[in-house]
This record gives sequence, C-alpha cells and structure tokens, in this order.
Amino acid sequence: MWLLAGQALGCELPGSLPRERAVVAQVQDGDSVRLVSGERVRLIGVNAPELAREGRPAQPLAQAAKESLKQHLSTLDEVLLVYDREREDHYGRTLAYVFTPSGESVEAALLREGLAFHIAIPPNTHLADCLALAQTQALSAGRGVWGHDGWQPISTAELTLEETGFQRLRGQVTDISEAGGSVWVELNGPLVLQVPAELWSTLKASGVSAGRMIEVRGWVVDRSGSRAARRGFKPLLMQIRSRYDISFP
Repeated sequence: MWLLAGQALGCELPGSLPRERAVVAQVQDGDSVRLVSGERVRLIGVNAPELAREGRPAQPLAQAAKESLKQHLSTLDEVLLVYDREREDHYGRTLAYVFTPSGESVEAALLREGLAFHIAIPPNTHLADCLALAQTQALSAGRGVWGHDGWQPISTAELTLEETGFQRLRGQVTDISEAGGSVWVELNGPLVLQVPAELWSTLKASGVSAGRMIEVRGWVVDRSGSRAARRGFKPLLMQIRSRYDISFP
C-alpha cells in the first residue's frame, strides 16, 4: 500500500506555476540536462539510477534511464521548464519540471517506464500526487526498477556501512522517539530514519508504528564517525522528506 494522498488523473501542465521555454543541449544522466545556455537543470520529482562516478560503479538501469530521457527529448526543438517554489538545489542546478511543448510531463513518462524513483522534497511538491501515481503504474506492472533484481529492497538487518547513497530498503520498526524537533524511527539493523515533527502525524496515521514492516526509499548517510554514533546511536541515517518515501510491503 503506497502512501498517496489522492488519485490524480495525470500530470497536466500546471497553469499556476511560472514557466519558460528552453533548448536542451545535452542529457547528462537520467534526471538532469544541460541547456544551450550552459545552465544545468535537475528534473523535479524523480531520482534516476546513478551512472558510474568517483570510483563507484553505475547503478542498475542507469544507462537505460539516460537513454530514455534522451529519446523523450531528441525530437523536440524546445521544452517547457516549469518552476516550483525553490528554483535551485545545493549544487547550483536549476530545479524544474520538464514538459514537452504539447504539455506532456517528461518526469511522469520516466516514472511510468520504471526508470526513476519518485521523490518529493518540500517545498517543490506541486505535482507530487500525479507523479506518485505514475510510479504506481510501473510498480503494478513490474517495470524497470520494480522488476530488476538489482533494485529489490535490501533488508535493513543486512545493511552495511558501504551501502550509502540512494537505496530501496525494507525493515521492521523497532523504536520510535522524539528529540531535537524530529521523530527518530529506528529499524532493525544499523539504520535510523529522521522524520520532521510536522510530517510524523501523517505517517503515524498511515500506520507507521513499532513492530510494523515498512519500505523506505531515500539517501543513506554514513554517520559512523559522528558524535551521535559515538554516543551509541545508529551509524546510518536516512532523512524522510515526505509521505511518499515510505510504503508498506
């Protein structure tokens, strides 16, 4: 059961958000492009498997995601960049939804193919419901990452400190506590989830509780050398940004 707030019919071009036309010069990977102006654009709402970099091998389906994005954009003279509330990420890339001139969402197409995971990072969540629905279509059909052996969920009980970065994980909630303005949800194994206090009531109402098996998707950070780990807290941390990061297997 996926934590969806509604069943949107599709990712229609939103009339309430600012937009501009642009020309794509290069597809860099499955979720980012470079414009002819030199500007780098990170697609909002999706996270594609990573290509090989910094000595780490490519994740399964990374090249397929890049080629799919290329195919979606190859016949277009220009695209529509649609902006949400934040326009830049911490790498200095422009954040935008990418639409074809006829109003079709490129992010939704990637998600329906199973070549990206849906992510919703506040405050850029205007299209979160419809993108989540696009992902559910791929999940139901077992397409892409949802059917690939390399993307089956890792048990948190078997998680190691080397398995950082974006991960799909499954584990049992062993403890829930509040501290420092966050709710801390511990799973069996070395992982703890950090949940914003304002999000916790939504997750709790959805059924996240001690003893429950859950699936989480997000970025795992190794904090084994931190003060928290030295005090006996779990060495791996995942920040939960929205209700879409958690599901029930």
